[in-house]
Amino acid sequence: MKWLRTMIIFDPGDVTSSSDWQKIHESYVKSIQSIDFPEGSQTLTLRRKTKRSDGQWNRNGVSYLKRRFFEHMVQIEGWHAEVNFDLGKRTAPELKLYPSLELYQEPIASEFGSFDFVTTAPNGASVVIEWETGNISSSHRSMNKLAIALSTGKVQIGVLILPSREHYEHLTDRIGNIAELSGYLSMWRGLGTHVERGLLAITVVEHDSLTDDPQHLYLPVGNDGRAKEGRAKKR
Repeated sequence: MKWLRTMIIFDPGDVTSSSDWQKIHESYVKSIQSIDFPEGSQTLTLRRKTKRSDGQWNRNGVSYLKRRFFEHMVQIEGWHAEVNFDLGKRTAPELKLYPSLELYQEPIASEFGSFDFVTTAPNGASVVIEWETGNISSSHRSMNKLAIALSTGKVQIGVLILPSREHYEHLTDRIGNIAELSGYLSMWRGLGTHVERGLLAITVVEHDSLTDDPQHLYLPVGNDGRAKEGRAKKR
C-alpha cells in the first residue's frame, strides 16, 4: 500500500519537530507500506471496480486491509490495539436555555470507546491512531474523538488514516475518504485553539496499482450492513 501524504491539521507546541513524532510517523507508515495483495507480492494491487450485468458493482472489501495493518502494527511495531484510553473526567460547557436564558450543563452520558491503536513514544508522548474502514459518518466521529482527546492534554499525538478518493472508488461503497472530509478541515483546524500542546494529523493512503485482470481476486467483502449496502448499490 502507498502512503500518499500526511496533513497536519493543527500543532500547538510544535510537536512535528519532536523526535517522538518522527518515530511515530515512521512506525505507522511502515505498517501502511507492509500491506500487499496478493500477499507476498510487496505491492497492493486491486482489481478495478466493475459493473455487473444486473447493474450492481463488484468492489473490494476493506477487512483485509485493516487486518494486515493491525498485524504489522501490533506484531512488528509493538502498538497496542483496541485500547480504552482514560481521558479523565470531562464536563460539558455551560449553555443557555431558551427562552429562559438560564445557564445549563447537559450531562455527558456517552463514552468514546476504544481507539484503534495506542502507544507511548520514546520521550513520553501519548499517541492514538484511528484506521478508518467505516462509512463517512464514522470518519467524522473519529476526527471529533481525536480532537477532544487532544484537548484533554492526556494525548499529544492523534492521527486518522483513511483512503484517497481514487482508492475509495474501488472499495466498499461509502467508505470514509479524504475527498468527503476536505470541506471540514478548517473546522477541525479551529479546534486546535483549545489544545495547549498536541498534534492532529490525517494520513492518506492508496493502492499501488489497479488491474483489470479477471483472474485477480477482489479483496473479500464483509457481511455487515454497510458492506451489504455497498454490494447492492446501483449507480
